[in-house]
Amino acid sequence: MQFGRGKPSAGVFYDSAFTTIDDILTEALIYGLQGKNDCRVAVITCSRPDLATIGYVEMVERYYHGPAGNFSQLPAIGMPTSGAKGETPKAFVIPFTLKKLDGTPVYKNEVSSVIETGDPNTLIRNYLEAQNDQNAFFVVAGPATNIASALEFRGMKDLIAAKIKYLVMATGPGEVNIKGDVAAAKKLFAGWPTPIFVSGPEIGDALPFPGASIEKEFAAPNTDHPVADAYRLWKPMPYDTPSYSMSAALYAARPKEGYFKLSDPGTITVGDNGKTSFAPSAQGKHQLLIADPAQKEKIIAAYVELASAKPAVRQRFRPDAAAAADGQKKAGDPAAAAAGEKRPGPPKP
Repeated sequence: MQFGRGKPSAGVFYDSAFTTIDDILTEALIYGLQGKNDCRVAVITCSRPDLATIGYVEMVERYYHGPAGNFSQLPAIGMPTSGAKGETPKAFVIPFTLKKLDGTPVYKNEVSSVIETGDPNTLIRNYLEAQNDQNAFFVVAGPATNIASALEFRGMKDLIAAKIKYLVMATGPGEVNIKGDVAAAKKLFAGWPTPIFVSGPEIGDALPFPGASIEKEFAAPNTDHPVADAYRLWKPMPYDTPSYSMSAALYAARPKEGYFKLSDPGTITVGDNGKTSFAPSAQGKHQLLIADPAQKEKIIAAYVELASAKPAVRQRFRPDAAAAADGQKKAGDPAAAAAGEKRPGPPKP
């Protein structure tokens, strides 16, 4: 169960590879949506074992919770301990070297070892248990490694079907997120029990995030902003960036806004080469997002407004964190009772 008055806004499970600036902008967008009560951040997980990148993702999370945030009640960022690490973006490392005038760091990296991360399977399971029925959704913006792994554990499909309304996946440029773990993508589309909506690469290409907003809307003069600093460091300014991940998150949180059109229902299959195919079917659980040129200005305005929003002050003790901690205790995992403060072991298959 969840504590508090009435039904809370929908919990979002954000899983990403965090290999692009779009992925960090999406983290900012989700917190902007949370500030509007369109969703509530449940868990953030990374699909690759890159401790340096996790440090940046966690620091951005702390930024949005502000100095009054009760960080002891936040789950650790989920990260697998196996698999290909890939390259750590320099834009997620250099900001930690920045200094204030008094010589102190502008940003502090609080993740120095794997114990300060969370096991994705355990986090997903426990925070799913903490959601009201049909009051959560997944945004997947990287290979489906974590999601496919979670599906393999006993009772997870039933739990997902009970708690999750739908999953929205961004396939990325050239469907890189499918090709990054073909076996996981096959498991996802074949075995996920709820509707899946797919934002293909053409969506992100058609809706570039405007780099000019970094200097205009993101931060006042002499104000540090980790998303803006990472954007400036990603490549020489000015530039706009495709919104592959942002489009998926925006639709997931606001499906009734009419930002995108939808294909008819069907079934997506994944070939051994990582290419996807879509077969229309009235009984299919999959649909494709379709760009609507008439909505372009509205969508980009929403990107800027939400991603640049200042941290919203929220209640000090997160209800879902309390419920998840209680769920962990019931699951016989007392060492993880602080909802991810220490890295828990995976659930039993």
